[in-house]
Amino acid sequence: MPSAIVNATFQATVLSSISNILAQFVEAHQEKRPFVFDIAQFIRFIIITLITCPPNYLWQQWLERTFPGRKEVEQHDKDEIDMAERGNEKVSETPKVRKEKSNLNIRNTLTKWFIDCITLGAIFNTVAFLILINLLKGHSLGLVIYAIQHETIPIIVAGYKVWPIASIVNFSLIPVEKRIVFLSAVGLCWGIYMSLVAARQ
Repeated sequence: MPSAIVNATFQATVLSSISNILAQFVEAHQEKRPFVFDIAQFIRFIIITLITCPPNYLWQQWLERTFPGRKEVEQHDKDEIDMAERGNEKVSETPKVRKEKSNLNIRNTLTKWFIDCITLGAIFNTVAFLILINLLKGHSLGLVIYAIQHETIPIIVAGYKVWPIASIVNFSLIPVEKRIVFLSAVGLCWGIYMSLVAARQ
């Protein structure tokens, strides 16, 4: 059975494929020309997803371990404890224990949101995307640096219209192993925007 990281990468790649194809339709419509599938652009976008998804998956795992949104707490069987206190019935030496999730830790959730969406995560993913897309297009180091200097802030600012709300939902409601898939689903529309950015590099 494939590992969770392989499954997440595969699902993210499928969603990225869809977003890139849709972006090519949008680009053709904007330029008022017939749609012609650009296989090179498609493959570049898929390669970027395959490269960046595993580190992002591990990043999400690290964030959850470091700033857990919910902790597992042990809950003893209440009925068994009540019977033990009343002394009416014989109780097993080891009372039944259930593991339950604690209430959402607001502080940890906001910390993850700030680190991932507002600062480090946003910067890393944007810079990684710009480096990879320009290298895959065979651009010189000078053009890579130029793209980082002139595109990073506009992309991050555009992302603030989408990712802050998505990240809050992600960290508070989505299980950690499903987060990359959820973000990729949200990123379907974002991927269209990023495909258009890739096309103009």
